[in-house]
Amino acid sequence: MHMIMQKKITLRKTIAIVKLSLFVIWFWPLPQDASKRKVLCMKLYQYITLLLMIAVLASMVYALVRNLDDLELVVKSSLGIFPCSHVIWNILCRIVIYQRLQCVTFQMENFCASINAYEEAIIQRDYIDKCVNFYGFCITSFYTSLFALFVGPILQDEPLPAPADFPFDASRQPLRAITYIHQIVCGLYIAAHLCVNASMALLLWLASARFKLLIEDLRKITNIYDFMKCIEKHQQLLEYAKEITFVVRPFALGTVFFSTVSLIVFGLIFITGVSLGLKIQCVFLAVSALLEVFMYAWPAEHLIHISNNIAQIAFETNWYDESENFRRNLQMIILRSQKPILVTLPCGLPSLSLHYYASYLSTIFSYFTTMRMMFEEQK
Repeated sequence: MHMIMQKKITLRKTIAIVKLSLFVIWFWPLPQDASKRKVLCMKLYQYITLLLMIAVLASMVYALVRNLDDLELVVKSSLGIFPCSHVIWNILCRIVIYQRLQCVTFQMENFCASINAYEEAIIQRDYIDKCVNFYGFCITSFYTSLFALFVGPILQDEPLPAPADFPFDASRQPLRAITYIHQIVCGLYIAAHLCVNASMALLLWLASARFKLLIEDLRKITNIYDFMKCIEKHQQLLEYAKEITFVVRPFALGTVFFSTVSLIVFGLIFITGVSLGLKIQCVFLAVSALLEVFMYAWPAEHLIHISNNIAQIAFETNWYDESENFRRNLQMIILRSQKPILVTLPCGLPSLSLHYYASYLSTIFSYFTTMRMMFEEQK
């Protein structure tokens, strides 16, 4: 029964689900032939979203500055500041690289619309069935966490979902209702922007899938003409993968940076005297932050290996029975495949991979251990 349900999530449904998860922030690029009016509405919506997030961020920073002597409120404000900053970063990145994001998304959709049943079966078996549970769990958890935001003020008898302060009296109606709705809407934006990680991972996974299909084509070549088509397809794929890594980089950098800062803050919370409820909340948030980074590291690792595998598969062809021209072309494709496709982070940070993720976890635990030792020495 589980396998039947899993197979129902096809490639097209996967794209539709990711697209739906980004609906509230209008993140998925418009078609290249979209009308100017639609483009204008999208840009206006993005700027309105940006202003709303800046407003809620300013209110939390204001509360933080005014209540530096209240450790519990400082911690709660910090927990809200980082996701809001992450959303603002994502919006600014999207505005800057929108044309490139639109181009790679358009190519991805075209590829998915043009594949045949055999190719779709390979992608279903090697990618969708293996990844759908993890990314589906992440998207679901991001949105279900909103439920806590809704019911939090009711259960804890607090005026607003997130700690905030204003230079005016926000406890009176209708200002209280407006502020409450504003924070709920921004919480929805945060959940949707966390799903941006899934959309970037989708680009990386489908780039890997195209290399996988190229490997299958290389295994089936029977003449020089098929081989020349594979060389041309390989060159196009390298350019496409390079463009995807450029698009993914700023969003991955934002996720790594804000997740790292959040995890450090969570570590500080555990060694200070805050309430047990807040510590439990931080455990769930820390797991979420670690999942966000893993959402990039996993497909980035696979892209490294699958792009390198092209050289091995090309070498396994019957090149020794072919002409000198065939061998020269084969040598070119092997040389180009020996340089892996990396999702390199800016600012001198290492490339994303599972090895990087392991070192990332090790570094985070080292920071936490160091902070705990310093705290115990000061007692």
